[in-house]
Amino acid sequence: MTNKRVFHLREQLNNIYFGAKGFVILKSSKKLKYMNQKFKERIMLAITEVNGCEMCSYMHTRIALSSGMSAEYIKNILDGDTSNIPLDEAVAVMFAQDFASSKEAPSKESVDRLIKEYGTEKADRIVAACNIITMTNGMGTSLDYLYNRIKFNRNRNSNIIIELFNPLLTMLLFPIFTIYFFIKTFIGFRPRTLKRVLAK
Repeated sequence: MTNKRVFHLREQLNNIYFGAKGFVILKSSKKLKYMNQKFKERIMLAITEVNGCEMCSYMHTRIALSSGMSAEYIKNILDGDTSNIPLDEAVAVMFAQDFASSKEAPSKESVDRLIKEYGTEKADRIVAACNIITMTNGMGTSLDYLYNRIKFNRNRNSNIIIELFNPLLTMLLFPIFTIYFFIKTFIGFRPRTLKRVLAK
C-alpha cells in the first residue's frame, strides 16, 4: 500500500459533506441496482489503495471477501494492480484512482470518459461511492496518525489538530448532513455528486 495521505481539515469538511450526499444517493437508489457489492468494493479498494488508509483497507477487504472476491484478487487491487478488473468496470476503477490521486479533482477527460461509459445516472453513483470512501479514508488515516503519535512515531506532515478533529468532525457532521440530504430527497430534491467533479 502507498504512503498514507494527510487530509487537511478543509479537505475533510468537504469530504464529509459529499460523503453524506453520496451515502444518501446510494441508499435512495438501491432498488435501481446501478452497481452490485463487488463493483462498489472495487471502487472503494482502489481509492483506499491510493490514499493508504490501513483501517479502511482492513474493513473493505473483509466486505470484499464476504462478497465473493478472492484474497489474491483483493491483494492485487490494494497493490495497485487493476489488470484483472472486469472490462465493464475498468473505467470506473481507473476514474476512482484518478479521483484519489488528484485529491478529488479528476481530469476533465477522466470525468467525460466516466459519463460516456456509464451514462449520467450510473456515473453519479460511482462518484457517490468515491466520496463515501474518501471521507472514511480521511477519518481512518487521521486516527492512524494519532495512534502512531501516541507511540512516539508521529508523521511530520500531520499535526494533532488534524488527527483529533478529522475523526471528531466526521462523527459529528456526517449524521447531520445525512439527515439534511434525506430530507431534501424526501421533499423531491435529487442530490447529485457529479457536480463536484464537473466543477473542477
